[in-house]
Amino acid sequence: MKNGLKILAGVVVLLAVVVGGYIGAFHAGYLGKPPQAGIIEGKRIPAPVIANRTALNIKAATARGVESDKQILFGDLHVHTTFSTDAFIWSLPMNGGTGPHPIADACDFARYCSALDFWAITDHAESITPRRWRETKQSMRTCQAVSGEGEDPDLISFTGFEWT
Repeated sequence: MKNGLKILAGVVVLLAVVVGGYIGAFHAGYLGKPPQAGIIEGKRIPAPVIANRTALNIKAATARGVESDKQILFGDLHVHTTFSTDAFIWSLPMNGGTGPHPIADACDFARYCSALDFWAITDHAESITPRRWRETKQSMRTCQAVSGEGEDPDLISFTGFEWT
């Protein structure tokens, strides 16, 4: 019984040292800089490009015998950036990733690469610090501002989080 308690105490002490060392190294900056929100590089997609996309969607629907005044919109309501721990780990080159991708990259990717009509940031709540939440909200406001004013923005951006 006493040996079991000694082993348990040893494990607890070892765990405290490892966790304490990790926390100390993180706050001292030895583990690198925490991810930042990034800078949105892109500009609003020109109205003729958006009109062409819409015309192609209508043409595809008409070719299939669908006549309607409704419009199909494409979006992604589950986007993680490297503010989420799992997305950060899998983005690392040692895990086959291409490196960290902040919120700004997600905005530009939704606009230019995926040609989405709407998207939502949904980083994991447990990894969102007050600083990250401020940066998330500001980045999403900037992403939406780039989309254009009025009734026909090129991209609608929603702010959210995943509670796991």
